[in-house]
Amino acid sequence: MSTVAEFHPAPAHSAPATRLLKIGQLAARSGLTARNLRFYADAGVFGELPRSPKGYRLFPPQAVQWVRILKASQAAGFSLDEIQELLRALRQDSAPCAHVRDALGGKLRVLEGKLAEIQLLVEILRITLRTPDGQSSDLGCNLMETLLNEAKRLPALTELRA
Repeated sequence: MSTVAEFHPAPAHSAPATRLLKIGQLAARSGLTARNLRFYADAGVFGELPRSPKGYRLFPPQAVQWVRILKASQAAGFSLDEIQELLRALRQDSAPCAHVRDALGGKLRVLEGKLAEIQLLVEILRITLRTPDGQSSDLGCNLMETLLNEAKRLPALTELRA
């Protein structure tokens, strides 16, 4: 189903808050530049948008919220494709919370994995830096020998050995 049908211009007697916004109006209300909004619109983040008779993009009033979601999602580490999917769910799903919960849970698992890897890297570097200076028989530096030994614990190196 096309999302264009969702955004009909409001009748003249409607409250101004229900009117579609031109890109400059959305920029003023959202804090993003018109150039950035065009980029996101061209990337499909906002779904299909209607156009005015003169060809200007028209945004529904809820696009201000979409921009807030976009900014928060970017800050949380979501990719543009992931944000596009989140916003699609919010616009079209009858129960978007389940989709949002799944996306947030998935992002949390990814970040927890990265955090564990960073904590392991910090531990490896601390152990390596506690190694006394000196020349090893093979590498010429005890620090590098310790680093090579400790790095065996890194998942990336374990995958390479497999």
